[in-house]
Amino acid sequence: MVASLAFFAFGLGYALFSFVIAVVFRDEVLADMLSTTTSGPVATLWYVAVSVVLVPVWAVWAELRRGKDVRRAIGNVALVVAAILALHLGFTLFKTTMPAIVPYYADPYLAAFDAWLHANSDPWAVINRVVGPETMLGLAPLYHGPWLIAAFLFPVILVACDDDEARIKRYFLLYCASWVVIGNVLALGGMSVGPVFFDRFYDSSRFGLMTLTHRFAGVESTTLGALQEYLWQMSSAGRESFGTGISAFASVHVSVATVVALYCGERSALLAVPAALLCGAILLLSIWSGYHYAADGYVSVGVMALLWAFLRRRFEPAGLLPAFRGRVSGDLYRANR
Repeated sequence: MVASLAFFAFGLGYALFSFVIAVVFRDEVLADMLSTTTSGPVATLWYVAVSVVLVPVWAVWAELRRGKDVRRAIGNVALVVAAILALHLGFTLFKTTMPAIVPYYADPYLAAFDAWLHANSDPWAVINRVVGPETMLGLAPLYHGPWLIAAFLFPVILVACDDDEARIKRYFLLYCASWVVIGNVLALGGMSVGPVFFDRFYDSSRFGLMTLTHRFAGVESTTLGALQEYLWQMSSAGRESFGTGISAFASVHVSVATVVALYCGERSALLAVPAALLCGAILLLSIWSGYHYAADGYVSVGVMALLWAFLRRRFEPAGLLPAFRGRVSGDLYRANR
């Protein structure tokens, strides 16, 4: 409960901070917030809406099964859900304000670095050649399916499945960092629109082959293509709602998937493999779809892995492996009885 309170306090503070930043750098922020409604692809909106209802209900049930009273179980889950809503409101406000703080400039450098890093080839083209557009299109629902549950509801699942307060605290911190550090702090340092919007924004044909490849593969008729067009329309019109705003570097999709993979690997060897495969699929999709440069994903994985290692050292008792921590605590308790 203490970790949930701290998470809520951070989410609320972050939302207020982002609102102040938006007011400083933009006009009529409050009017935009009140007049703009989420109008993305219907299938995605229903998926999110159903998940937001069902997952917290399941979390309360899981808390009750672990012996918590009804008020405590409902209060804890409600606090976490409120924290998530505040966090994502703050993220949207900050992300849609970032171009007013630092104009887009980094795409030519990121595109050139990507090509240099992959033997003078664009990484999306390498994936297209090795994996194939049909396979990538078949994996595309993962990008806006299971990932959305992790993006919005991982903290709820965390409190429902874990009794280790220290681990819950660590992963709340990692979850917040995957949005704020990756999606705001690093993003401000490398403001970019990504390959899929490169040609429209810079009036070029640099990624014309990628656009043609997506068109022939049928991306435009999928949820992935609809969401890309929706993001461009909202950005061009200067409108905002949950999930809008364009910034490529670094990848929040990959950072969130990395946090989930790290948690699954820490909890169970059986969960580690599918979680790692999902993270790998999200990385490949982020590149092939044109949402991100490969460097965006690589940086996200590296930063989150380093933060995870730092927090493990920070919160774990010195010299003890996690598997032995509970045993040692039990021995000390029995010795002092």
